[in-house]
Amino acid sequence: MTQLTIFPLSKLTFSWKMLLTGYVLVLVSGYLAAVMNAILAVGIEPAVIADHYGDKSLTSSEQATLESQGFVEEEVSLDEPEKDEPGHEMHAMDDDSITPQAMAQISHVHLFGFALILISIGGLTCLTALPEAAKTILVSLLFISFLSDIGSLNLTRFVSDGFAWLTMLSGVLIGICLAVMTISVLWDLWLKPTKD
Repeated sequence: MTQLTIFPLSKLTFSWKMLLTGYVLVLVSGYLAAVMNAILAVGIEPAVIADHYGDKSLTSSEQATLESQGFVEEEVSLDEPEKDEPGHEMHAMDDDSITPQAMAQISHVHLFGFALILISIGGLTCLTALPEAAKTILVSLLFISFLSDIGSLNLTRFVSDGFAWLTMLSGVLIGICLAVMTISVLWDLWLKPTKD
């Protein structure tokens, strides 16, 4: 019987260690954001979950009651509310704010996508002929930028508008890292001279 040889992660180069560390951290952050989204959108008590996901179709007796008694449609106005209507200003403010649940949803969707981008382009970059230090810097900057991008959005929403600069900086760093990594991978694939 052959024994399966497992490659020990401790023997990976530093760039691979940073890549896998970043991947795991971004992935776990995405999961935690998903948990927060579920808590804020639905709740965690069984009764609340059952109410949210349970069957809400009408029973045959409810359907018969509606057919015999009818129902009253509420008037719906598709017109914009007048500015002089009481409370209009408050509704406009509420409608423009992103809710905590929406922020959790935005965070978890983006972090899962970022994790896949990180492991894909980062893994390919670690296979290039770039110096080990350059690979380490690139994968480290990319995963830190992904986390700070989503973190800064949350800080901007819940702490201060002053964190918006961090979102811009993170986006620029992500773009630079992805550009350098992509060029490095394509260079090694198509343009790097091969040794016979």
